[in-house]
This record gives sequence, C-alpha cells and structure tokens, in this order.
Amino acid sequence: MMRSKKLVAVLLGATLLVLGGCSSNGTKHSEIHNMNMNMSMEPIKVELQWSPEEVVVNQKVTFEAVVTQDNEAVDDAKEVLFEIVNKNDEGQKIELKGKLIGKGVYQAEGTLEKEGQYNVTSHVTARTQHSMPSKELSVKP
Repeated sequence: MMRSKKLVAVLLGATLLVLGGCSSNGTKHSEIHNMNMNMSMEPIKVELQWSPEEVVVNQKVTFEAVVTQDNEAVDDAKEVLFEIVNKNDEGQKIELKGKLIGKGVYQAEGTLEKEGQYNVTSHVTARTQHSMPSKELSVKP
C-alpha cells in the first residue's frame, strides 16, 4: 500500500514536470492559433500573361503573374520567377525574377533574341504553396 502511494506521487510529479515544460518556450497557445488562422488552405491562383501579346524578336516583353488566394491579392510571395525556354533549343533559356508592383501583380521584363516557340512557366512560392502554370509563347521574326 505504501509502495503504491509513492509510485502515484512520483508519476504525478513527473506528469506535472512534463506538462509544465510544454508551455515554457515563450509562445502562447493563442499566438499559435492566430498564426494558423492567417494561413488559408485555399490554393493560391496564378494568372500568367505577357505584354505585348504578339512578340517579335528583340522586342521588350513584360511578363506578369497575378497571384491571388481566396479572391484576395497576395502581396507577400516569397519568390516569383519567370522561366522562358525555347522549345526547339532548350539551351535558349532565360529566367527573370518577378517584382511586386502592387495588388498581387508581379512583373519582369525580358527580350527574346530568336524566333520560335517558347514555353513560359511562372514559378510562384507563396504562403507555404508553390504554383507553376505554363503557357506557350510564339516569337515572330
């Protein structure tokens, strides 16, 4: 009987130490809850486009990615990268870093020096997600 009381006391003490240690890292449970509330599980959406729509060799092109989540602009993307690859010569590849210009719109400018078909992919990393939509671009002489 005496032995079981000591065992219960030891187990109770150990449990209190473990539970007390769980909240000693300085982060309150309400702070963790608030951080999780700001992270939506809704996927980010990326609309890829460029201007002008009809591209000719050595013409300046503005590539644009419009990033949204829950129909709201995403202005805090960690990375927006435009990868433009010539479909006939994969050695003809450029990568342009997108810059936020406002309201979820990221842009970069570049020039394509050869005519042909290109695959344009925007790599967008935002809010723990990654999206990489692609479109085909035709460059005329």
